[in-house]
Amino acid sequence: MSDTNKSDIYQHTDYLNYDVNAGDGTVHARHMPGRFRMRKWLTMLPTVGLFFVLPYFEWAERQAVLFDIPDRKFYLFGGVIWPQDLWMLALLLLFCFVCLFAMTAISGRIFCGFTCPQSVWTDILSWVEYKVEGKATERIKLDAAPWGVTKIRKKMTKHALWLVICGATAITFIGYFSGIYNAWGDFFNFSYSIFEWASFIIVLLLFYVNTGFVREQVCNWVCPYARIQGVMTDDNTIVTTYDERRGEPRGRLKQGNVEEGKGDCIDCKVCVSVCPTGVDIRKGQQIGCINCGICIDACDSIMDQVKRPRGLIRFMSHNEFKTGERDKHPFLRARPLIYSFATVAALVGIIAGIVLKSPVDINVNHERSPLYTMMSNGNLQNVYHMDFMNKTESEADFVLLISGLDGVTSNADDTVFHLKSGELKHFDLRARVDRKVVTQEQQPITFELKSVSNPDVHVVYKSVFIGPRH
Repeated sequence: MSDTNKSDIYQHTDYLNYDVNAGDGTVHARHMPGRFRMRKWLTMLPTVGLFFVLPYFEWAERQAVLFDIPDRKFYLFGGVIWPQDLWMLALLLLFCFVCLFAMTAISGRIFCGFTCPQSVWTDILSWVEYKVEGKATERIKLDAAPWGVTKIRKKMTKHALWLVICGATAITFIGYFSGIYNAWGDFFNFSYSIFEWASFIIVLLLFYVNTGFVREQVCNWVCPYARIQGVMTDDNTIVTTYDERRGEPRGRLKQGNVEEGKGDCIDCKVCVSVCPTGVDIRKGQQIGCINCGICIDACDSIMDQVKRPRGLIRFMSHNEFKTGERDKHPFLRARPLIYSFATVAALVGIIAGIVLKSPVDINVNHERSPLYTMMSNGNLQNVYHMDFMNKTESEADFVLLISGLDGVTSNADDTVFHLKSGELKHFDLRARVDRKVVTQEQQPITFELKSVSNPDVHVVYKSVFIGPRH
């Protein structure tokens, strides 16, 4: 629902002298419908919905996404990521960062405007504020009014709803680590651990303060992305831009008509009044602009009413602004292609890591001093320091098989290694072989750790057996 009407659409008097908010006031953005407003909601709602709903999905009788820190394993649907697999999480972070870089190179701070948690939760809390306290002009008057029954009732209702939303956010966050049903049950039973209570309070205050009070100041002064995104853009990056050649000099409406000889901008400041960060886009690109496009909706609605073409404010590149010609292939240039290639490479690495991940892990380090030992019976002995880890969900028995050298024996020949789920076991292997078999200074040797009950659960490690020089 819009809080715009016929009587105030051409001039928002509360924003006549508005400039960048330095933190000494509150930006009360107007709520106007439009295509970018709708796109913002269509992007936000699935994102927020996924965050709140995902913990309730189950996979193999457990929570599908669970970060089990005490047991040192992360569940991602059918996969289990152990500390030894953290390189996949590193690739996931790389994927997210490079994907963000690609988005920025193509369309500036599009992430900030549509999917950033700060912007998304600010939008949600602002919508609650709008429903409780009224449209922008009413909220401004309410803030300036003396305290009374009406003001106290509206403020308390708003903050109570804010705390409910932020509290649900904090509990859901904890649910990703302790189980969603445990998170809700322990909260109402007041049985959180000290770490859970600390996490709850920190997350609640983080969202309540940042998205309820600080809002656009995080984008303007705190967020590092606002500072570094400039190096990721170029003259072909598509950003929200005011077409000053068409809009200037600004004219005013006289008896429903724009002054003769003036541009299309009627200086109504509706584009400023709807901006969630209070930016006047007509002053050019600013650090506060999050590229949400809501000012485009506002300006287009005014252009429709004054019977002028839409697009006075629109998404366009600096090159288009200079030349007046739109790039037909804005994505086919070096920077987005390089970022896109890196994004795909990271994604392929993540998928390959999940698909090829072994259910059991083995790490082998050859003894450095001495490299080999000559036994009294003429055999050569090499020592290997081994670490075994069972990365399955159940305990199992394993045997260690050695191949690559004829007649090789070891102290693991009659040993069965019993490993619990997630257990890491150290073993010093002594491999012995007849000296005549070792014809080179280094010869290949293969170790295979195999489950006794399930031969498909195994891992192979290739190493070398070291002997004297020939």
